[in-house]
Amino acid sequence: MEIVKMIFVLAAFILFFLLLNKLEKSEKLNSEFIRKILHIGSGIGGLSLPFIFERKSSVVILGIVFLVLLVSIRAMKHKVTGFKKVLETKNRKTLGDIYFIMSILGLWLVSSDNKVMYALPLIILMLSDAFAALIGEFYSKYKFNTGFGTKSIEGSVTFFLTTYFICINFFLFFSDIGSINIVLVSLLLSILTMILEVISWNGLDNLFVPFFVYMFLRLNLYLTEKELMYKFWVIVILFVIIILNRKKTTLTRTAQTASLFFLYIIMIMGGIRWLIPPLTMYLGYYHFTPKVEGQIKDSLKGLLTIAFTTSIWLVLSIVMDKDKLFLIYIFSFSLHFGIINLIRDNAGNVNREAFRMNFLLGSIGKALLFFVINYIILSESLDLKMLVGIIVLIIGGIFIYETVMKIYYIIEKEKELSGETKVFITSGIVFCCSLLLLGIGML
Repeated sequence: MEIVKMIFVLAAFILFFLLLNKLEKSEKLNSEFIRKILHIGSGIGGLSLPFIFERKSSVVILGIVFLVLLVSIRAMKHKVTGFKKVLETKNRKTLGDIYFIMSILGLWLVSSDNKVMYALPLIILMLSDAFAALIGEFYSKYKFNTGFGTKSIEGSVTFFLTTYFICINFFLFFSDIGSINIVLVSLLLSILTMILEVISWNGLDNLFVPFFVYMFLRLNLYLTEKELMYKFWVIVILFVIIILNRKKTTLTRTAQTASLFFLYIIMIMGGIRWLIPPLTMYLGYYHFTPKVEGQIKDSLKGLLTIAFTTSIWLVLSIVMDKDKLFLIYIFSFSLHFGIINLIRDNAGNVNREAFRMNFLLGSIGKALLFFVINYIILSESLDLKMLVGIIVLIIGGIFIYETVMKIYYIIEKEKELSGETKVFITSGIVFCCSLLLLGIGML
């Protein structure tokens, strides 16, 4: 019986896809509109799965078949051009359809027994994302560049409002939580998923948003009113800080928005102790590193790189030694701070091939000072072996960065690396040094 159901669902999807392909060829509908019909149709199909199938394995097999089908359509460039146009527009290449199927599969595996946990992430992805994209495509006036593409304020507002409306009604009908809790959970979820959608790229919001919604529900749905109010005020306070600091930063507006999301997640996961180092760096680097005339704004990509190479230690602290990982966490921000100081100082340096020892020592001093301040205020452990390793690796990391840059400029005298590329190199060095420090801590 399960096989018959699988064949029926697969046939229905193929017929649906053929219909969209015919609409695409007729050119009666906008390509983005057709993509969103596919998006909503796939969501409805995903929502129906718990009511159709009894075995998880059936949906997993079906999902794999869908993934193979979608990948095949993308791979066959000539014979199925019309099919491919259903999946992506001329101006927007995306793997969103593949991520969508992966989301359905992932949610099915972790939450198919709980229809609320399974359904709400898909409904938000299905409707909020589709409505936001359509409003942004046809009615937007205020667009902004995320570093990965263009989005619109109208689209983001639509995403927020749609998500809030969905959550309010969903919780009213399908949960037993109190009215104030419904409002708070809906507000938090709407704000955070809106930001996550803004900072996602290449269709990854189809993966990030549903899994974030699922995790948020698991962790927050049944918290007390007091706990939810605390989380709400955290995001409000961080928002005020970001707004007040908006002119004292080199980040783009999108990167500032991502900072809000990053700082909030750090605060909720680790508390104030883990928040202070990134917040100190966010507020301090502009004031305590050299100013750069006519600097191009730092992009979202650079911020995400720094966020990943630092926050990974917070995530690992859940299962490993918190004190040692917290030292690595402070170290990673300290080394980032020192190298950023060097990058900003070198921006005005005409003789790029020469080492300037006084500026190197200045960057090392600032990195060490950043570490010492955070260590004295926040650390609860005294590990001399780790502290010696931190000093050595801060000095070594800054020298490695400067050496890499000098070698590059000796080879490529006329070319200048973008600030984004320099941040990528910096984060790579910081991450490698952090791994070495982890090794020292494990000795």
